[in-house]
Amino acid sequence: MINNFDDIPPAHLRLLVRIALMYYVDGHTQQEVGDQLGLSRIKVNRLLQQARELGIVEINVNIPPGVNAELEQALCNTYGLRDAVVVPEAEPGEALYLALAQGAAGWLADRLTDGMVVGIGQGRTVAAIPQVFSVGKRVDCTFVEIVGGANSKPGEFNNYNIVSKMAERAGGKASYIYAPTVVSSKATRDAFLQETSIASALDLARNAEIIVHSVGPVDRTSQLYIHGYLDDDELERLREVGAAGDTLGVFFDQSGQVANHPICGRIVSVSLDDLRQAPYCVVVSGGPAKLPALRAALCGKLMNVLVTDFATATALVEG
Repeated sequence: MINNFDDIPPAHLRLLVRIALMYYVDGHTQQEVGDQLGLSRIKVNRLLQQARELGIVEINVNIPPGVNAELEQALCNTYGLRDAVVVPEAEPGEALYLALAQGAAGWLADRLTDGMVVGIGQGRTVAAIPQVFSVGKRVDCTFVEIVGGANSKPGEFNNYNIVSKMAERAGGKASYIYAPTVVSSKATRDAFLQETSIASALDLARNAEIIVHSVGPVDRTSQLYIHGYLDDDELERLREVGAAGDTLGVFFDQSGQVANHPICGRIVSVSLDDLRQAPYCVVVSGGPAKLPALRAALCGKLMNVLVTDFATATALVEG
């Protein structure tokens, strides 16, 4: 701020103050200010900028307790994100999952519109979103699976329930990929992808305006490990080939590229490149165990919106 008006002609100084009052106090648009004063909108914008530089206008943002806007902006600046949500501190476990789910649910509810397609992934954190998701009025949108979720054994994957519950809460529709998450071989996966109904569902998922998924570490908390598709030896092999995390059952390396492991060719889902193409690709994940996977996913542009907790966000920015 200059705060030195000696070299500013009185008439120009008066104009700067007049424009600032009309725009910031009276709430007129720049176009309305220009129309009233006989100026172009571009010139009004330039004069408002000058008023800020001179200190005629000072903008203060009062951040309420619990809102981590500065840390969110730091995440966006550090990793080139479109947006970030940092939820308050929560204990690891169910409390953290629900806090992350609430952050994602609130972000999504503010952006849902009629006709929108929203792709939904799987995992414990994503599965918690329907518990805390609500909209003020019915939204005629479609929630679609982005990874196969037909159970091949009891209690395996539950993304069918996630999508159907989200659609029910919003008053919209649900679309499913009628295929397992994991099949026996790459050839079988390729054959599934040729099926008309599955190909159509995946095309709908690829065209989603918003995709919500999660990332996890290469350890025994992996859904594929929990459900018996991987054992300890396979986890070690994944780490040996550079896997840093997984999303949708596809493991990726430090640069966000598909890891060189056979399991990655057996997943019925949209691809990692499809995630990168989504207008809004939201990852909901947090906790110290997720840090390596989140860093790799951020570096690999597997998201452009991150919902995470305060401690994880701080570590990502400082790291």
